[in-house]
Amino acid sequence: MESIAETAASVATTLAAVLVALNLRAWVTGIGFIIFAIGSLAWIVVAVLTDQTGLLWQNIALLVINLVGVWRWLGLRARYERGARAATGAAPE
Repeated sequence: MESIAETAASVATTLAAVLVALNLRAWVTGIGFIIFAIGSLAWIVVAVLTDQTGLLWQNIALLVINLVGVWRWLGLRARYERGARAATGAAPE
């Protein structure tokens, strides 16, 4: 179980970092933060299974930060992008 959680955490955080770094669109970055949150949950499992308190608290904090990222990029930022697209489409030429 521990090695599965470690592998999942490593893959998730690497993939998430790529998506967030690309910053292509709000929803892509938001998906990156969702994957980061999944990675944090996997690291929390690893921390509990291996009794690593530092890793546990670090990833609890990162989980909160990642959930803020999800809210910001899939909620707030996505609305901004939709509004910008609507304004651009409605603007006279």
